[in-house]
Amino acid sequence: MKIGLVVDAACDLPGAFLADKAIHVLPIGLRVGERHLVDTRDPAATTAFYRERQDKRAELHAESAPLSAAEIEALFLDRWVTEYDHLVCMTITSGRSAIYAHATQAALTAGRGARDLRRAAGLNLSWGATVINTRTLFAGQGVLAYEAARLRDAATPLEAMSARLTHVADTLHAFMVADDLYYIMRRAAKKGDHSVNWAAYAVGSMLNVKPVLHAHRDDTGPIDKVRGFESGVKSLFARAARQIGQGLDVPCICVSYGGPVDRVQTMPGFADMKHTARAAGVEVLVSHMSQTAAINVGAGALCVAFAAHGHPL
Repeated sequence: MKIGLVVDAACDLPGAFLADKAIHVLPIGLRVGERHLVDTRDPAATTAFYRERQDKRAELHAESAPLSAAEIEALFLDRWVTEYDHLVCMTITSGRSAIYAHATQAALTAGRGARDLRRAAGLNLSWGATVINTRTLFAGQGVLAYEAARLRDAATPLEAMSARLTHVADTLHAFMVADDLYYIMRRAAKKGDHSVNWAAYAVGSMLNVKPVLHAHRDDTGPIDKVRGFESGVKSLFARAARQIGQGLDVPCICVSYGGPVDRVQTMPGFADMKHTARAAGVEVLVSHMSQTAAINVGAGALCVAFAAHGHPL
């Protein structure tokens, strides 16, 4: 059985990793001003988005929108039903987006069309899709996709692969520090995220206090406060380094940044975390934060994620 892997565009992984592992991307629609764009995690487009500062600090200037179930079904049929016998599609938390619900519906309704296409191509008629809610977002999604690629490359049977990925989704932890709380207060709130209210925004802006946000099991909320962005990122890398020492469920740390990726290498705490990871045989993947994420949480945010059962908060 040939298994195809699909993530949505909010999944933060390096473009080279996605290409090398043949992980496909489910697009997300964007509106920026009067322009209608499609986020496909294209590295050049994402670099230009940050370099040109296409978004601006206005509540209604930009928004993201998931593809409909019909649009996702069309992608399944047009791109992947004759290339793969089964798709494993991993989506951003269902608590913040309708992508999981739409992809699940698409997987259910694509069957007849898939049979017709496969018959015409001379393939066996058996085709299916498994949709998995990662229960987290951004870099956290990347950790699950990393594990999915590892399982597929090891020729893990589909049933065991699906069970393992569902289990790992429950152990994913994504931590984020935003550079500008305005976007979370005004835009992420529309997606159901109420991590930052007006009082927290006002106090945070006046005193340069940043909340450390945590996405886990379909819930996102603040777990700590730090004074300044640099202190925040240092605390995230230190947390990841500690967890490496205590053990990970997946040998990978994913880091994403809403700006020039090279800057991550110079952030306080990153070098120490990377040294700890290398010594433990843990891979560190650093990527741009998606355009979709930036529109909802603002450019300049940093996300660090890993999978660890029983991680202490």
